[in-house]
Amino acid sequence: MLLTRRACYGLLAAQHLAEHAGEGSFSANDLAEFYGLPHETLAKILQRLATAGVLMSHHGIKGGYTLARDPRYISVFDVIKASEEPRRSGIHGEQRRHPESVPGYHALCKVSQVVEDMLRELTIEDIEEKAASPAGLSRDSSVRASQLDDQTTRSH
Repeated sequence: MLLTRRACYGLLAAQHLAEHAGEGSFSANDLAEFYGLPHETLAKILQRLATAGVLMSHHGIKGGYTLARDPRYISVFDVIKASEEPRRSGIHGEQRRHPESVPGYHALCKVSQVVEDMLRELTIEDIEEKAASPAGLSRDSSVRASQLDDQTTRSH
C-alpha cells in the first residue's frame, strides 16, 4: 500500500511522540527540524491529529504535542485517516462515473476493507517495537499477507 506524504509525516510524528513520551511535549518546529520536514505542512497535520483526538496540544512556553492516549490504543489507521485532508467531491463540479458501475469495483472494496482492518489492528506501539526488529515486522507481514490471500480466495 502506498502512503501519502501526509500520512507518512503523521506516522513519523506519532511514532516519535511514543518513543519520547517521558520527555514532555514537542512542537511542530521541533519535529520538523528533527526529521527535515516542511514546518507548515507538519503543523497542519499535527493540528488534524489533535482535532481527531490522537494528539493533545499543549499551549505556552513549553507547549507542543503529546500522544492523547497510550500508543497501544492508537491505530495506524486512525493516524493515517486524521493526517489526510478531507476528500473533495469533484473538481469544479465535474461529473464522474459512479464507482459501483466500474468492473471489479466490489472486489477492490473487499481488498480495501482487509487493508483497513489490518491498519486498525496495527498500533503505534507495534510500529515502535518492530522498527528495531525488521525481522519481526516481516514475520507479521507474511502472516497477514497469507490472511489476505485466504480472504480473497474465499471471496471468489
